[in-house]
Amino acid sequence: MKKKLLHYCYTFLVKCAHHYIKRHKPTVIWINWSVWKTSCRMIIFQTLQKFFPNKKISTSPKNFNGEFWLSLSVFEITSRSPSIRNMMNICWKALFTSLFWKKHYDAIVLEYGIDNPGEMDFILKVAHPDIWVFTAIDAVHSEQFWNPQKIASEEIKMALNTKSLVFLNANDEYAQQLAPKIKVDKLMYKTFDTDNIEADIHFESHSFKKWKENADLKSHFNLHIKEQEYKIETNLFGKMNYGYIGVAIWIAETLAYWRKVDLHLKNKDKLELMYKLQPGRLSVFDWKHNTLIIDSTYNASPLSVRKTIDTVYTIRNNCFPKSEIWLILWDMRELWDLTESEHRKLAGYVSQSGDQLFLLGKSMNDYLADELEKIWATNNLTVCKTLKNLNKTVEDKLKERKDKNPVILVFKWSQNTIFLEEAVKHFLKNKQDEELLTRQSEFRMKKKSEFLK
Repeated sequence: MKKKLLHYCYTFLVKCAHHYIKRHKPTVIWINWSVWKTSCRMIIFQTLQKFFPNKKISTSPKNFNGEFWLSLSVFEITSRSPSIRNMMNICWKALFTSLFWKKHYDAIVLEYGIDNPGEMDFILKVAHPDIWVFTAIDAVHSEQFWNPQKIASEEIKMALNTKSLVFLNANDEYAQQLAPKIKVDKLMYKTFDTDNIEADIHFESHSFKKWKENADLKSHFNLHIKEQEYKIETNLFGKMNYGYIGVAIWIAETLAYWRKVDLHLKNKDKLELMYKLQPGRLSVFDWKHNTLIIDSTYNASPLSVRKTIDTVYTIRNNCFPKSEIWLILWDMRELWDLTESEHRKLAGYVSQSGDQLFLLGKSMNDYLADELEKIWATNNLTVCKTLKNLNKTVEDKLKERKDKNPVILVFKWSQNTIFLEEAVKHFLKNKQDEELLTRQSEFRMKKKSEFLK
């Protein structure tokens, strides 16, 4: 009965959202696939805000990427209370908004991740996007699909229903297969600088610079969009983010062309693009004991773990060449049949990049630790049983060090009953930085309390 009621509510909200978008005709920009969706969405949203200060650009401040939450994003509703009363209030507000509200925004940036076959048909009833951005597929979020190929066959429906412009990740094999089927304009962009792959949007000469204190880092790179070159300075790290900045700039240029305005970007020697970072996605903090933290605790998949390690390795070489990298990894979730193989595959990667490795969780201990013991010095590997054990072990090792160079501590894990951000909190040098960590709301902290006793 409850499932039926929810389905009716979802269907009603989708119809209301469709009616609202049809009435007001905002530009709809849609991000989807299986990894890095939120980072891509927020980069596009904040870039458009910067270049169109007199236009209203909308996106949800929450990570609303399910079938229910997607409609709420259209109506700029941020409540997440699961009660029947709250649901009725939301449905009433959605109906009133769709029928009577004036236009609230000129463009909206949406995000969606599918969980079940057939979901995309349901979601497309909200709107067919004007612009669609493909991020990347990884072996995650596929409990009902069992493999990435089936996810791709479902999500291709979004590409075929896009009205004007599609962005495809040139570094993803599924995007390459998808490209010939796209009938509207499309651009290929890179999320890492592979020489043998051609793309309309790519970057080079990326480097990092340290400013003032340890945690004040900026990255620099040359961005190429077709024949145009931009010199970029930003507070974002990670090659995938450089690709998304390129996508965001081209979307801005496209909207400017549609509106017959000139952003004058080609006349600028350098673009300084500073973003409000999403918590737990490559945030940088000062820690106790002369250390630097790279906080990537929002979630983890095999691809994102490897890319995080790549980014930290480059930061170390550019800014702290004498420093050690300590990796703190907890289980990668939602891999299902791929759980063992994907954890074991990380062994070669982390053994070449990390100086010390701390592992928590059954999968990390059963598979990655087992694989590492065959190829790596065991004194560089520590298996921890609990969060408290981790905190004490890392702190003891930091105190024992005689080397005065900062250690770069990297935290990466999947959510759901794993709360590695609480370990980050234990070591923060500045207590006020706690509010910048992921999952710090009153609701989340209450949920965590039973696991942190």
